[in-house]
Amino acid sequence: MPGEKPTARNRRITEDRTLRIKQTSLFNRTRPITPPLRWLLIGAAALPALLLPASAVLAQEPVAPIEVLSATAVSEFPVGIRFSATAVGENEITSMAVRFRIGLQTRGVYEYLDYVSADVFDGEVFWRTATSGGYIPPETIITYSYEIEDSEGNLLATEEQELIYEDARFNWERVAEGPVTVAYHGPVKTRADAVLQAILETLEKMGPVLGAGIDDPIRVTLYNNQKEMLEALPARSAAVGRELVTEGQAFSDVGTLLVLGGGRLALGTASHEVTHILNHRAGQSIFRRLPSWLHEGLAEYGNVDPGFSYDIALEFAIATDRLLPHLYMQTLPGDPEDVIIFYGQSKSIVQFMIGLQGESGMRELLALHKQGVNMDDALSEVYGMDRLAMTNAWRADIDAEPYELPEVAEARPTPVTYPTVQAFTLTPQAGGVAIGNQAAEELEAEEPQDPEPEVALAEPSPSPTTAPAPAPSEEPADEPEHTGTGSCSAAGGPTDSGTVAMLMLIVGVGAGGSAVRRRRRS
Repeated sequence: MPGEKPTARNRRITEDRTLRIKQTSLFNRTRPITPPLRWLLIGAAALPALLLPASAVLAQEPVAPIEVLSATAVSEFPVGIRFSATAVGENEITSMAVRFRIGLQTRGVYEYLDYVSADVFDGEVFWRTATSGGYIPPETIITYSYEIEDSEGNLLATEEQELIYEDARFNWERVAEGPVTVAYHGPVKTRADAVLQAILETLEKMGPVLGAGIDDPIRVTLYNNQKEMLEALPARSAAVGRELVTEGQAFSDVGTLLVLGGGRLALGTASHEVTHILNHRAGQSIFRRLPSWLHEGLAEYGNVDPGFSYDIALEFAIATDRLLPHLYMQTLPGDPEDVIIFYGQSKSIVQFMIGLQGESGMRELLALHKQGVNMDDALSEVYGMDRLAMTNAWRADIDAEPYELPEVAEARPTPVTYPTVQAFTLTPQAGGVAIGNQAAEELEAEEPQDPEPEVALAEPSPSPTTAPAPAPSEEPADEPEHTGTGSCSAAGGPTDSGTVAMLMLIVGVGAGGSAVRRRRRS
């Protein structure tokens, strides 16, 4: 009632209502979630997953449709490389292929593996290198990976791996420093270290001259004698192989070289050959190859342990007037003596060119060649001389006679006359060919005509005369071969070949008939 003093029970009800109102307003109010509340919510969300059986949770993990059990490559030098892979899959595997690159080459090879369908798919392919076109030098790095595809279109590509295509005949050890690795076998580590230091010195010397990168890997194989090395080299000229000993050979596109370590010229050979690799990197163009005279001249200019044979050969060529037009030769000559002269001339002219414009001029020349500029234009831009002018300037410097280009007859195509094409008409018209009576004319031409009777006239026999001898031809005819059975010729001049063939056929048939008759009589 109004004015009534509140009792204890009413005070309790009023306090409960006030508490409920405060709680409702707290939950409706927007405020950040405190860390204890966040962990409480995460635990509540994860509770259903914790209550599931373990098998149900594992079944949700994705399973790869293709699995590779092994992927290898094995060197069988000099015959080839054996690539093999083993894989399993949920679906049928439809193709297995290997993708590989040889050395520093940017282009690769893609080859399918042969395999037999089974629960486990074993694939293999053998890449042959014992051919002129497929040769790969030893110690080349082969970068390879595999691609496997199944019937559902799933494709698996393995990570790239590296194989050192080493000579499988020997057990190799290696010394390395910087980008250079030298492989050797047997107790020749001291020689291998010396070769390594010669190559490093060459890189330091020729890097500024050529402007070539010296950080890419260079692989060297050191053989102990010529027999070992000859079996590792590609097929080459038989004449050069008999008369010259190959002290070393570079394979510039893959960054690999072979050196005959047992020879006294091993250090100079290694230095010479590694410069070839630098030349290739500095001046090789996709449009044209670096000419041999520049290749060999720079290689000998960069040699840190040169010999004297090339200088002696050059002096011999000057004294005997055997200098070669080497700036016009794209490849080495075939004669072994000319090869040595070619090397001497190439070294001399490179020294002459560097003396004219310094090392910067040589760098500019190689850069222009790499861009595709032909040699005459590149020489003219850097030195102000084309090949002929450069040749004669160098010859004047060594007191040799100037070189003159040989006169070459200009080859022109033989003119061919073509008939005038005219329109075909049914009636005779100007500028056309009438074909209306062509069929009738052909029929008339085919009808046989009665020959006129021949009248034999009696004439006195002419007195014998002597026929003049035929004039000799510009080229004497080939004389017939004497087979030992005898031969005969028709008198009174040449006989038509068709007539001779017919006479031979008739004589042969007649002789055959006589033989048959003799057999029947006997």
